Amino acid sequence: MTDLAEKYAKIFKVLSHPVRLKILALCLLNEKTSRELREKLGLSKPLLIAHLRKLVNVGYLTYRVKVDEERGIVRKYYKTSENFKIVFSKENLKKILDEIV
Repeated sequence: MTDLAEKYAKIFKVLSHPVRLKILALCLLNEKTSRELREKLGLSKPLLIAHLRKLVNVGYLTYRVKVDEERGIVRKYYKTSENFKIVFSKENLKKILDEIV
């Protein structure tokens, strides 16, 4: 059985960083490359990649890969997941309570 408290804590932890919320907002309407995100947010490439990885791993952010054969580079285009939705209510707390007692 999955520990619901741990599951929800993981969700909240991923969303608790303001940069990750900004990434989701920036990618909501249009795809963005990591370069566009870095320039808009003023982040280093390694730091941005760490944030992107966390959002992709939980399914809140998706990406497609495009190969530019002429320039010999691979680009990822990020977009907020179409089914991104977070709902947390008293019912969720009751389910956690049921696991405890």
